[in-house]
Amino acid sequence: MRLWKLIIVGFVAAVFLWWLYPSRDIKTKEGVTELMLWAPGTFFLEMEPLLKHFEKENPQYKVVIGQAAARDMVADPQRFLCSVAGDMSPDVIMFDRYAVIEWASRGAFQSINEYLAADQTNLNIAYPVNTNVIVAPALNEVIYKGQMYGIPVLAGDRFLYYNKDMFIRAGLVDKNGDAKPPKNWKELEEYAVKLTKFDKKGRIKQLGFGPNFGNSWLYMYAWQNGAEFMSKDGKTCTLNGSNVVEALDFMVRIYDSLGGAKGVFAFQSTFQAGTLDPFINDKVAMIIHGDWFMQTIATYKPNMNFDTAPAPIPEKRIKDGFKPITWMGGWSYSIPSVSKNKEGAWKMIRWLSSFKAQKMLIAEQAENNASQGRTFIPRLSCDKRMNEYSYKNYVQNNPNLSIPLKKAFQLTIDMLPDAKYRPVTPVGQLLWNQHVIAYENAVYHKADSSKESLDEATKVVQKALDKIHNPPKGKIIEWKWLIIGYLGILVIMVIGIVFYSSRSMSDKGYFRKQWYAGFLCASPWLIGFTIFTGGPILFSIVMSFCHYDILNPARWVGLANFKWIFTEDPLFWTSFWNTIYMVIGVPIGLVAGLAIALLLDIKLRGMTFYRTLFYMPAIVPAVAASILWIWIFNPTHGLLNNVLSIFGVAGPSWLQDAGWSKPSLIIMGLWGVGGSMIIWLAGLKNIPNHLYEAAEVDGAGTWSKFINITLPMLSPYIFFNLIMGLIGTFQIFSQAYIMTQGGPMNSTLFYAYHLFNTAFRYLEMGSASAMAWFLFIIVFSLTVFQLWLSKRWVHYGGD
Repeated sequence: MRLWKLIIVGFVAAVFLWWLYPSRDIKTKEGVTELMLWAPGTFFLEMEPLLKHFEKENPQYKVVIGQAAARDMVADPQRFLCSVAGDMSPDVIMFDRYAVIEWASRGAFQSINEYLAADQTNLNIAYPVNTNVIVAPALNEVIYKGQMYGIPVLAGDRFLYYNKDMFIRAGLVDKNGDAKPPKNWKELEEYAVKLTKFDKKGRIKQLGFGPNFGNSWLYMYAWQNGAEFMSKDGKTCTLNGSNVVEALDFMVRIYDSLGGAKGVFAFQSTFQAGTLDPFINDKVAMIIHGDWFMQTIATYKPNMNFDTAPAPIPEKRIKDGFKPITWMGGWSYSIPSVSKNKEGAWKMIRWLSSFKAQKMLIAEQAENNASQGRTFIPRLSCDKRMNEYSYKNYVQNNPNLSIPLKKAFQLTIDMLPDAKYRPVTPVGQLLWNQHVIAYENAVYHKADSSKESLDEATKVVQKALDKIHNPPKGKIIEWKWLIIGYLGILVIMVIGIVFYSSRSMSDKGYFRKQWYAGFLCASPWLIGFTIFTGGPILFSIVMSFCHYDILNPARWVGLANFKWIFTEDPLFWTSFWNTIYMVIGVPIGLVAGLAIALLLDIKLRGMTFYRTLFYMPAIVPAVAASILWIWIFNPTHGLLNNVLSIFGVAGPSWLQDAGWSKPSLIIMGLWGVGGSMIIWLAGLKNIPNHLYEAAEVDGAGTWSKFINITLPMLSPYIFFNLIMGLIGTFQIFSQAYIMTQGGPMNSTLFYAYHLFNTAFRYLEMGSASAMAWFLFIIVFSLTVFQLWLSKRWVHYGGD
């Protein structure tokens, strides 16, 4: 191809790509600055009037609202963090308060101290932020090392809801015959047992109280017992303190008194939300839940005979003069550190957190509920003035609200000022995850004691804390030299290929031109591989020897990451052996796929329809298939256990049972063997029929023909399916992510899922890269071993 033709083709291709480049339909007017706000999707409609009002008062700004397409923007914030690392973050983000500090400590959020200080000297601003009206716990939750990283807005605390009708039927009443709530842990445990009922098969049909059903967690019980999870200086994790151990022992004791956590969780797995909520349908007598649960009652059973009370605390704490407590969470408005319009972002935060804006927001929420014919109950605010306003204008004189609902709302306001809040620490998410793991290990009795379970969790958190407070001192990686070196290697390779080909190729003229044309046609792939595959591979290799969290420069740490994953990461080997276990599913899948292929290879009318039918599950999206199988594996009402019960077999708890969770996923995998079935069918069709005819002449039976003809002729297909099955097994991720989140008790925490958590939830990119390369070595070694071994048993057509 001549040079001028090449230039024209390149120009046309560039114009075509430019034309395909996506662009927004709505253009920002000249002189108007665009502000990007990220918020949870549930707030979009309600916030629209507030944002329009802001634009009206500030015509120099145009607000665009969006959200990170994440399953959980707090526990899984990689999209937001990547936007910060890529200098493409929103200007304002509505973020869970307890997670703000974790990422602020690594440089993801901007301190707002300077803006607050500047506002104090400016008496002409329209909506000054008054931190004195914010409840103290919420304010403390966004302060770290003297710097404030957000303005708290919404709040939520927890307390006890109890069904008065169920209490009265059980005789749990006072001298006036009214339902009497439990006052301490001892009474709560007694009530839980008395209010729980079982069916003839020994399964729970009515639950008195589930310690972790609702929104309480071990945090709640530990705080009730006077515990703290971090030392005052924030450098020591005290998750295994004696008060926390006692709280976990209390939770374990209740589960055991109800027949074990396995049975309770099996019953809870049948619960649904909304109109089928178990509390409003008399399936659960008591629940510790947040203030937002009042809206569920008001919407679906507004005249329910229930009441609320502070959650019970230990009797010894009552004797010592302590009052019941609650714990709170909620949202705040924060400014990412790389926001391009910080002044405009602060101006928007001032407006959104103002008393006027909050009143507009609650009016919009009330109007939306009224338009749908639903009773409205306001959410708690971090602004004390707003809570008083909400109570007076939307609760106190609202004829549509029952007295119990009004009482509950007042209780939330009364308990809010003294609420506990999750520890302000750079390892907040890890601490939360480990406290959940410790709780699961204890209630399932995987650990010998609550103390042992908490000790193990504390070690994990403490190691992470030590790494943060004593960061590596290695040399900062200079990426420009790495890029130059990579480009240099590519140039040398290209020159070498051209030189070698020009010296060794004897073809002249037309054939030489075609050779160059071949390279030109392959150039899109070569360029794509060089930029999007080769570069990241080199980056990953370097990262495996560095400490890198994408927000700060990478530092060289040598083999520290490999040492960490092999000797100090408690979940590394758990995830590895979980994945090895799933290899059992490979031969099972091979046998099942081949068996179906043999059946579908029979020449009968309508066989095409059945082949399509068996293949369809293989193309069902992973999310849809996972949701379907969650219902099939439901221990109480699931299809599988209902079928087993017909034959008098009591089915296991499947995904709720650590011993059955992996076999459950293997069974689910058999549903998709239609993919390998197609390959088996192709192999069967490729076997010459004369081989079977010759065997029949020699007197061979069906089994003999299968062993001596079918299997040897299918050996290349067996080899292919075996390799692909093993590679797929080591990459198993979707099922655990969607169906079990790695539980119960980390029984489905597979290697790829643990790698994902390490990289994108904790931003330990160095350790994650080391894990990735270890996985590569394992898969590569197994593949090479199978290739070597295949010489002994794989037979190709020409052999």
